[in-house]
Amino acid sequence: MRVTLKYFGLLAEITHCNEEQVELTADVTTLLGLKSAIENRFPAFQKTAYSIALNQALCSNEVALKEADIIAFLPPFAGG
Repeated sequence: MRVTLKYFGLLAEITHCNEEQVELTADVTTLLGLKSAIENRFPAFQKTAYSIALNQALCSNEVALKEADIIAFLPPFAGG
């Protein structure tokens, strides 16, 4: 399944890109699985606080992924 990953702020600096399309392996079916795969690929993510949005909505890690989903990795927000 092919999905789009978007990285913002410090997370974009870690990955050296803002956006990429990736083909997920068959064992990555949920946001939690994707989070684990990304943290293996970019170990610095393990030491960084971040949220994940699926198709522009924050949701639980158990949500199933599907073809053409857009997943955004978001650094902590500051308000003011």
